[in-house]
Amino acid sequence: MSKVIIPKTYIQSIEAPLIFLAGPIRSAPNWQDEAIDFLLSQNSDLVIASPRRGVRDKIAPYIAKGDQTYFPRQRAWERHYLDIASKTGAILFWLPGEEEHNCEKVYGAMTRVEIGQWMTNYRHNNSVRFCVGSDGKFPEMHTIEFDLKMDAPDKKIFSSLEETCTEAVRLAYQK
Repeated sequence: MSKVIIPKTYIQSIEAPLIFLAGPIRSAPNWQDEAIDFLLSQNSDLVIASPRRGVRDKIAPYIAKGDQTYFPRQRAWERHYLDIASKTGAILFWLPGEEEHNCEKVYGAMTRVEIGQWMTNYRHNNSVRFCVGSDGKFPEMHTIEFDLKMDAPDKKIFSSLEETCTEAVRLAYQK
């Protein structure tokens, strides 16, 4: 049965491919729950790490139980599962437009750092598993497209969340 790992749950042993949902949270639509729904409908054996905090009714039955004190902060949790997903599953980057503006924080700031890190990792080791999709409304998307062409020229930017999820599943099960 599929599991969803939420912050800051530590699971010692993951027996199935892990898909990490990377992308903006604050000021973004709740695309993570949409991705979880789609991924679970495609494959019942996946493990999904979603950095969106809290348990929504929709995903409650899938929440994995584990150690809540293992990670000192959410960022440590994210880095741990990003690393696992990059090797044994896939990192799914979804870059939607901002749903509501917040002047206090740059939209998608950590997402921009993470996608840059994983593109660079891929440039030096093309066994890194990640995919990218966007609705085309993410700020500076043209710059991300340019960098992706330079560092991961074989990677396509998918235009729907469903296509991006499908690619993540494909990557997660590749040999």
